[in-house]
Amino acid sequence: MRQTARRHRTLKAAVRRRWSRFIASARPGARRRLRTLPPPLPTPEIDPVALTMLAVNRLGPATLRTATSGRALTVGVPDPRVARIFRAALLEMQKTRRTDRLVEIVVSEDSRPGGGGRNAAEA
Repeated sequence: MRQTARRHRTLKAAVRRRWSRFIASARPGARRRLRTLPPPLPTPEIDPVALTMLAVNRLGPATLRTATSGRALTVGVPDPRVARIFRAALLEMQKTRRTDRLVEIVVSEDSRPGGGGRNAAEA
């Protein structure tokens, strides 16, 4: 019985404190703290020409190889944003060509936009 009464008093006191704090903050003269968010970080622009060249030079041959051989391929891209774009493109292309499921997009350090990245066959 004592524990129940003590628990009830504690709960009642907590509710009273929160309620009075809520009422005090709603008064016209109350000082309000506004949360300020930091400015968003600038995202570097992706060059559409470089992105198109990457798609034609890496994604095109990979999809052709998987369509003819039926084996899975890994395509390396230099940037996580480019990888997301390529994965989204593959998801759309999978609607018409089921073999595009065999192409995997991986972010790799050695693949540069101007460099001659290779498609490595998976075991």
